[in-house]
Amino acid sequence: MNPSTRNLLLFSWLLSLALLFIASEAGLLPSKADIIVCNDLNAGVDLTIHCKSKDSDLGVQRLAYVEDFEFKFRPNIWGTTQYYCSMEWNGASHWFDIYVQNRDSPLCNRCLWKVRPKGPYI
Repeated sequence: MNPSTRNLLLFSWLLSLALLFIASEAGLLPSKADIIVCNDLNAGVDLTIHCKSKDSDLGVQRLAYVEDFEFKFRPNIWGTTQYYCSMEWNGASHWFDIYVQNRDSPLCNRCLWKVRPKGPYI
């Protein structure tokens, strides 16, 4: 690759980064989401939770009563970001869509979910 082509590619890459930063700061991209899942089950009942999206696996977390697990991300521009969690307590397994962009982004950028015996509540 000749030097002028390399310089043009570098310039294009830097310009793209700058435009992405400007779009982000100007609010043209979706704002970051902050998800907090709190064990609001009964005292002495641990919550085992494993959250993931199509692209990210956040690993298994074990939460004692009133402990929480928090994760942050920037939703995609197509409105299709989704995180789901498997949850287990008292030997029973449950699944829940903890973040669905079209459902949750109009309601909260910081979503606090309390997991109670009947399931998660916002």
